[in-house]
Amino acid sequence: MPIARRVVMAIAAAVVVAPASAGAFSNGWSPARDHARARDAAFHALLRANAAPRAAAAPLPSTPAEPGTASTVASFQTVTSVGRIARDTSPPQAGSEPDTQIEPDIAVSPLDPRVVVATFQQGRFADGGSVDPGFATSHDGGVTWRHGNLPHLTTAVGGRWGRASDPVVAFAAGGRVYIQTLVLNAGSCDNGVAVQRSDDGGFTWTDPFIVQEDGCEGFNDKNWMTVDTSPMSPHRGRVYSVWDRSTAKGAPQLLRWSDDGGAHWGPLVHVTDGHADTIGAQPVVQPNGDLTNVYYRLAADGIRLVAKTSHDGGATFTDHVLIDHATPSEPADMRTGGLPSVTVDPLTGHLFAVWQDVRFRTDGLNDVVITRSVNGGRSWLFLGRVNAESALQLRDNFTPDVAARGGRVFVTYRTRSNRDGPSLFVDERFVPSPDDGRSFNGELVLGPAADLRYAARSRGYFLGDYMGVAAGSDGSVHAVWCLSAAPPVPERYFQTAWSATIRR
Repeated sequence: MPIARRVVMAIAAAVVVAPASAGAFSNGWSPARDHARARDAAFHALLRANAAPRAAAAPLPSTPAEPGTASTVASFQTVTSVGRIARDTSPPQAGSEPDTQIEPDIAVSPLDPRVVVATFQQGRFADGGSVDPGFATSHDGGVTWRHGNLPHLTTAVGGRWGRASDPVVAFAAGGRVYIQTLVLNAGSCDNGVAVQRSDDGGFTWTDPFIVQEDGCEGFNDKNWMTVDTSPMSPHRGRVYSVWDRSTAKGAPQLLRWSDDGGAHWGPLVHVTDGHADTIGAQPVVQPNGDLTNVYYRLAADGIRLVAKTSHDGGATFTDHVLIDHATPSEPADMRTGGLPSVTVDPLTGHLFAVWQDVRFRTDGLNDVVITRSVNGGRSWLFLGRVNAESALQLRDNFTPDVAARGGRVFVTYRTRSNRDGPSLFVDERFVPSPDDGRSFNGELVLGPAADLRYAARSRGYFLGDYMGVAAGSDGSVHAVWCLSAAPPVPERYFQTAWSATIRR
C-alpha cells in the first residue's frame, strides 16, 4: 500500500484510542485533540517519506537565471539593516525552553511604510505552545525596534491561558494592526483562537478578543489572519481569521470575520466539509475584495495544495481548485514546517504560492517552488524553482515565505548544507523576481547562520514552521526569522528574532 494511503488511513485509526504519550496534555485528552495529533503525525510521516532518495528527478520546466546575472535586480541588492530585534522577555515556566523566540511573522503598514511590526513565540514548550508571544515594532523602517510581551494573554502575564502559539500579524488600511494566536491549556481540553489589536502602530495592545473557544469537542490549530485593505472592496476593513479545527471526524478549515476591529466575530463558516483533513491555512484578500484561502488537504494520493475563494466576504466558498500535488520533505533531526506560504500583489491582483518540494531532486532534499494565478485563483500556473542552485550542491531549502508588489515577487527561505551530512548551521536567504515570478536571481544571505546546537526543540531542532517577509509601498522589503546562537552566558538555549530591510 502506498505510504500516502497508509498515513491517511492512520488518522482515522488513531482517534479510537487514547494517545500513548500525551506529554503535558495527558489531562486534556479527547478524540478531537488526538485526531489533531494523528493528522500531524500523518503529515510529518509524508514529509519524512518524501526525504527518501529517489530514482530520478523530474526535469525542470524552466531554469532560473544564476545569481547576479540580471541587471534588473541589481538595484535590489542593498540590505540597509540587519540584526536582532528582540530577545525573550517572558517569565520562564516549568517545562519551557527559556530564552527562545520561534516562528515569527511580519507586516508593513499600508498607511505608512515606515511602520513595521513583527511577532513571535517566546519560551517554547517542546510539546506545544509558548509561555507568551512577543512583538517588535519599528516606526523608522526597520532601523530601530521596541519589543515586549502581548498583555494578559497567558497566565505568565496575567491572562487565562496556559500557553499560546502560532502568532500572526496583519495591518488594516487605517494603520490598526492585529496579532492572532492560538491559545490552550495543557492540563485540560480548553483551547481557542485569540486576536489582540494595537491602535498606535504596534506599541500597545488590547486585551485578547476570543475568536473561537472549544473544549474536548474540538482542537484548533494552524491559524492565519488577513485584513481587507482594498479601497475597491465592499468589505474594506474586515478582519478574517482562518484555521483548522480537529474533531473526532476530521480537521476542516473554519473561518470567522470581524467588522468592528476584532471586538465581535461573526458566525462560524465551514470553508471545507467536516471530514476533510487539512492544514496550513493561508487566506489572502484580492483587490476586488474576494477572499482566497489556500491550504494543504491530506488525501490518499498524498498532499494536495488547493484553493477556495469567497465572492461574498467569507459567507460562502467555491469548490476547491487543485493547485498542485505537493511533495515537501523534512529531515529526521529538524522540524521545518513544510507548509505553504501565499500572498497577493495588491497592485496587480496576482496570487502566488510557495512551498518546499523534492520533485526536482534525487537526494530527498527540497527546493523552493512557486506557482501563480492571474485570474483570481480559478487556475494556477506552476512557474518552477525559486532557488538558483542545482541539486548537485546538496543544499536543503525550506520554510519559504513570499511577498509581492507591483509585479515584483520576494521570497525568503532557510538553507542547510547536506554535503557531508546535515549541517548544524542554517542560513536565511532572500531572492527577488523582477518579472512576476517567472525568474529569480540575486540571492542574498541575510545575517549570520543559525547554530542548531542552541535551537529550541520540538520533534527535533525547531526555528519555526514559518518565517515572514513583507513588502512596503516605498519599495522596501522586510524579512523576519529566528536565529539560534551560542548564548552570552552558559545556557542550553538561545534563540532570538532577527530582521533585515532590503531596499532598491
